[in-house]
Amino acid sequence: MIEAIVLGILLGIITGLTPGIHSNTSATLILTLSPLLSNYFNREELAVIVFVNAIVHTFLDIIPTVFLGVPDEDTAAGVLPMHELVLEGKGISVCINSAFSSIGGFILSLPIFYLFLNINISKVSEFVPLVLIIVSAYLIGTEREFLESRIKKILQAFTVFALSGILGYFCFGNYNLLLPILTGLFASPILLTSIFTSGSIKKQDIEFYNPKLKDVISGVFAGSFVSIFPSISSGVATLISSNHLKSGQRIASAISSANTTNAILCFSIFISSNKVRSGAVSVFGKLTSSFDPLKLIEIGTVVALISVLITVSFAIIFGKFAERIKPSKLSLIVFTFNIALIYILTKGYGLFIFAISTLVGLLTVIFRVRRVNCMGALIIPTILLYLF
Repeated sequence: MIEAIVLGILLGIITGLTPGIHSNTSATLILTLSPLLSNYFNREELAVIVFVNAIVHTFLDIIPTVFLGVPDEDTAAGVLPMHELVLEGKGISVCINSAFSSIGGFILSLPIFYLFLNINISKVSEFVPLVLIIVSAYLIGTEREFLESRIKKILQAFTVFALSGILGYFCFGNYNLLLPILTGLFASPILLTSIFTSGSIKKQDIEFYNPKLKDVISGVFAGSFVSIFPSISSGVATLISSNHLKSGQRIASAISSANTTNAILCFSIFISSNKVRSGAVSVFGKLTSSFDPLKLIEIGTVVALISVLITVSFAIIFGKFAERIKPSKLSLIVFTFNIALIYILTKGYGLFIFAISTLVGLLTVIFRVRRVNCMGALIIPTILLYLF
C-alpha cells in the first residue's frame, strides 16, 4: 500500500505542476493501463493511487496558476489576483497560504465527509439548472461599479458571460479543449498585457500569510455545496467561494479550500450513494466496488500533510526562478509555451479555439469587468444540458 501512496503522490505532483493535465486525465490513464499495472498493484491499491493523485493535485495546481498565469478548471477564477501577487514579491507567500488553506479545508470537511456517508443523494440533479442560473445571476449582478454605470457594467459582464458560454457550448464534451478555452479566457489577457509592459518582478519573499478562518470555511461551504450536484464543476465551487473577495491572498485561501473539500467529498458521496461527481471518482469506482471510508480518511490525512511540505518546496523553487526574469520576458515565454502545448495536445482546432477564447478574454480588459464572468464557458453548457 505504501508503494501505491507514493506513486499517487508522484502523479499528483506531475498533474499539479503541468498545465493542461488534470488528475482526471491520469486516473483515466491508470484505468487504461490497469491490466499492466495489475502485475504490481491489486485493484484496491490502484484505487488508492487515483484517490491520492486527486488530493495531491488540489495542493500543487496553485503553483502554475500563480507563477505562470496558466489556469486549470479548479483555479481559473483566481488567475489575475494571484498572478499580480507575484509581481509584488508575494508569489511564494500565496502558495504557502494556499497549502495551509487546502489542509484546513480538508480537516474541516471531515465531519461533512461522515455526514454525507449517511445521506443518500439521489434527486438533486433536477435542481442543477436552477442552482446554476442563480449562481450566474449573482456573478453578473455583483459587478462593482458606481450606480450610474451599474446597468452598463452588468450588460458588459453579461456579454462576456454569454460569449464565453457559447464558446464553451461548442466545445462541450471534449475535455481536451478545456486547456485552450481556459487558457485563452483567463491567462492570455494577463500574459499579453504583461508582454507589452515594462517592469520587473520583485524578490519573492518567503513569508507565512495566516489564512483567515472565514475564507477557509467559505471554501468548505462552496466545495460541499458543489459536490452534491452532478455536472457542476469544481470551477463553480471556486467561483462561489471567492466571488465576494478582493484580496489575492484571501481568494487563494477560498479557492484552495474549495478545491480540496470538493475533491474529498466527491469520494464520500460515491461511497454512500454510488453517485459519480468527478472523473477520478468514476475511475475509482471501476477499480474497486467497496472501500473502507475510515481507511480512505487515514490515507488522505497523511497525504494532505505531506502535500503541504511538497507545495511549499516547489513554490520556493518556482519563486526563485521567477524573480530572475523580467515579467515581459517571462510572459512571452509562457505565452509561447501555451501555444506549443495547445498545438501538441489539440492540434490546429485547439489553436483556433484558443485564439477565439483570447479575444473573448480580452473583452474583460476592454470592458473592465471581472474575468470570472468567463466562467460562462462552464456554466452555460451545463444549464443547457439539463434544460434541453
